[in-house]
Amino acid sequence: MLAKLTNKSKVISIYENFGEVGVGKATSRKSLTPLIPALKLSEDFKGIYLFWLNDEPFYTGISRGVIKRIHQHIKGSNHFSSSLSYTMGKEFHNEIEGIEHIGTRKELDFDKFSGPFKKILREECQISMLPIKGSTQLYLFEVYVAVQLKLHYYNRFKTH
Repeated sequence: MLAKLTNKSKVISIYENFGEVGVGKATSRKSLTPLIPALKLSEDFKGIYLFWLNDEPFYTGISRGVIKRIHQHIKGSNHFSSSLSYTMGKEFHNEIEGIEHIGTRKELDFDKFSGPFKKILREECQISMLPIKGSTQLYLFEVYVAVQLKLHYYNRFKTH
């Protein structure tokens, strides 16, 4: 399964399939159907996704609705829906301000610190996806992918 998820021929542009103006979940579904045949029968799919930048994977996540979740990551308006850009923004805050953000997630200025990363995710990154139906297999595979690909910087598996 790891070979399928990391097959570079299956890595696609986030911008073209999710991020362009006017591209919503229905348009994404239509463009993804050739890659994920299960989308012929349903609007979304349960599985794992892997974010890439410059041919290198850097973050993995899972969802019961992968298409919806990717849209949230790149278009979400807060730390709940766009958790990856929030984490990136928090790290950016720590570098710029020279101190660690110790406030709540809500207290970090999302637009100022996370907005630029949402734009990078939307316009410069790629993604690969793999449907996985079994919940236990999905949860364990996410951890396996993070460990095998050394994605420890953003995949920390800490509760918040």
